[in-house]
Amino acid sequence: MSSYTDTIYSRKDKILAISRRHFVAAAAALPAVSLAGGMLMPSTAHAAKPQILQSDHVLGMPTAPITIIEYASLTCGHCGNFHKFTYGELKKNYVDTGKVKFVYRHFPLDRYAFIGAILAECAGEKGDFFGMIDAIFQQQEAWTRQSDPALALIELGQQNGVALEEFVTCLTNQELVGAIASESLIGSSQYGVNSTPTIFIQGEKYERSRDFQVMDDYLKTLM
Repeated sequence: MSSYTDTIYSRKDKILAISRRHFVAAAAALPAVSLAGGMLMPSTAHAAKPQILQSDHVLGMPTAPITIIEYASLTCGHCGNFHKFTYGELKKNYVDTGKVKFVYRHFPLDRYAFIGAILAECAGEKGDFFGMIDAIFQQQEAWTRQSDPALALIELGQQNGVALEEFVTCLTNQELVGAIASESLIGSSQYGVNSTPTIFIQGEKYERSRDFQVMDDYLKTLM
């Protein structure tokens, strides 16, 4: 679960000899993820401040002076709006110019967000984690409203270079599934994350507007 690049690699999908039924069976084996169920309930003490970890997906130059860490769920509408209307401007004005390192961490609020997180990690194995995150958020309204969002994610993955066979392999990778669950649990237990998106800037929880102009004004005070 580690990268320091926004380079996108592509290759042709292999011819698949696996059915969607196998995918659904693999997806059904994932852990249930729910705030109401207690899996992501925060602890009462949150003294720690999040720092960049070796396992993180990081976009930007390692020497960038400001670090932004986002905890997000791929089915969260507010997260989708942040990525559609603010993230692009942040990337253009701060990440691409060497001012900010941007870290994305998983905090799936439901089973389909968990499956989407696995899809992003699967794409990350081919060097396109952030590209897949962007595709999932940009098409969030479409795939989440399908009768079977899991099957819609299959198609989204195939459109972005992740073949079904590869996706199923990732779904059944217990180390990967555990890493995503652990990332969420650490966010809730150590850093007080209990909703999405939760954004930390320089280790401090950012609780102002996520409108780009407001964030831009705030980031300028840190330069």
